[in-house]
Amino acid sequence: MPKLEVFPTREALYDAAASTIAGALTTTVASHGKAGFAATGGTTPAPVYDRLATLTVPWDKVTVTLSDDRFVPPDHAGSNEGLVRRHLLVGEAAKASFAPLYFEGVDQQTSADKAQEGVAQALPFGVVLLGVGADGHFASLFPGNPALAVGLDPDTDRLVVAAPKGEPAPDLPRISLTFQALIQSSLIVLLVTGQAKRELLEGQVDPNLPIARILKQDRAPVRILWAE
Repeated sequence: MPKLEVFPTREALYDAAASTIAGALTTTVASHGKAGFAATGGTTPAPVYDRLATLTVPWDKVTVTLSDDRFVPPDHAGSNEGLVRRHLLVGEAAKASFAPLYFEGVDQQTSADKAQEGVAQALPFGVVLLGVGADGHFASLFPGNPALAVGLDPDTDRLVVAAPKGEPAPDLPRISLTFQALIQSSLIVLLVTGQAKRELLEGQVDPNLPIARILKQDRAPVRILWAE
């Protein structure tokens, strides 16, 4: 089980995460000629992306996609694509390609189907950035959701699944990369803040939580970066 790497402040956490991602992408481009980056959404990663966009990375050889997104247009306040476009794909980083999960004018399942091609082209990832929810979810693979079984199936041929709205989560329909897609990476970084999530990830993690699959797999190394 990976150990928490504890940072004294969130600013230090953001700096470390940005540097780690930049290093992983640069190393992957050097060895493979290209690199994929699966970014995550939420409020915590935005300062990481602000920093990452200023770092020296061979962006023209990087394909950015998302671990998951709400099934909403990029101009919606809840869109992870919109977040990444505002905070990461700016300046030199705008040279990166982008593989969306949301497609306009089609239903949720068709959007997930269409997203598979772009995600496949980004594989294998140089780095995946994930958060974790208080319920143990990662990406949009929520406990009790109908998409969870396929999403966690290590033998599925799906790279992307449609996760319907549910109770208690998610509040909106979502599109999510599968566990099988996310572990095709040179590195997985969990970006975590707050005492509750530290307690969730320290010691014996409940094997029934979705995040346990990420922590216990041996395909991709995992680093957990934490600050209060």
